[in-house]
Amino acid sequence: MRAVAEMLRNLVRQEEGASLVEYGFILLLMVVVSIVVIANLGEYPAAAFESVDGGFGGP
Repeated sequence: MRAVAEMLRNLVRQEEGASLVEYGFILLLMVVVSIVVIANLGEYPAAAFESVDGGFGGP
């Protein structure tokens, strides 16, 4: 367990580790924004797809 903690500590201290942390935060921000957008859309996408499907004369 100490070896893992030491490895993470060294990774954060290094310049590459800082970049990795920054990319992690960017990815986290993208995921959170995506979830918020999808949650706020609600039923609209489903209704839009159903109306398109009905326009093609589907079953």
